[in-house]
Amino acid sequence: MKRSMIAVVGVMAVLLLAAGGASAGTYLIEHSHSQGVDYANVSFNGGVSTESAYLGRFLMEPITPTVPPNSTLPSNYVYSMWSTVEPRWETGFYSYCLEPTQGIAVGHGPSSQYAFSIDTLVGTDAIDAGDATLIRELLGRYNPLLQNDPTGPYTGGTFRTAAAALQLAIWEINLDRGTTPWNLYSGSMKITGTVLLETGASKMADVVALEMLNSLTGTGPMASGLQGLRNPTIQDLIIQPEPATMALMALGGVGLLLRRKRSK
Repeated sequence: MKRSMIAVVGVMAVLLLAAGGASAGTYLIEHSHSQGVDYANVSFNGGVSTESAYLGRFLMEPITPTVPPNSTLPSNYVYSMWSTVEPRWETGFYSYCLEPTQGIAVGHGPSSQYAFSIDTLVGTDAIDAGDATLIRELLGRYNPLLQNDPTGPYTGGTFRTAAAALQLAIWEINLDRGTTPWNLYSGSMKITGTVLLETGASKMADVVALEMLNSLTGTGPMASGLQGLRNPTIQDLIIQPEPATMALMALGGVGLLLRRKRSK
């Protein structure tokens, strides 16, 4: 039976490092912030394990110096973004956790820093090709709506609800794909407690997750470049690095802004 999982979301904005290496290697990354709808009791693997699992996405921040072999994260993994958790600019990229039955600490400092290797999406924590297709479509359809946080279509409670719904939907794809209809309250992955209704949201995350799942056809818009962050003892994560061309365009925009400031 497959283990639980959930996908990453790569994200936004301004490239900070203009050059980077290949994606092979080990990288020290801080699991620094969470954005979502708090915790809910979720049963995995047909009831074998019931966890108080966080529903949402996470900000990952590269740490320097890196661990052996002293690799540098590829430049398109490092963006500048506005954090809604702590209102300030952050450097990093977004992810969704794959293994809620394995622990990982959220915060700043050595206790929240982990060595990850970067690998393909298929094969990371038992994701197969069928899972990957639906996860790519899920993120292709809905992740762009979260990319412009906090000014996009999802803000406040609806933003957190959408992030939580994406995580629930990815767990369901991994563990219960092939069963119809989608059901978050039975099967290998099921919610056993109440999902909180966020202030400002009109629907709970489980309702939104089912709407997302039922929209999937296997042929919709597909997220590109999804990869896995792997660690043998803690949660694996799914990430989506910014396309290099978009990152370079963002860098050019920053340079133009700086030149304008200097000319004033």
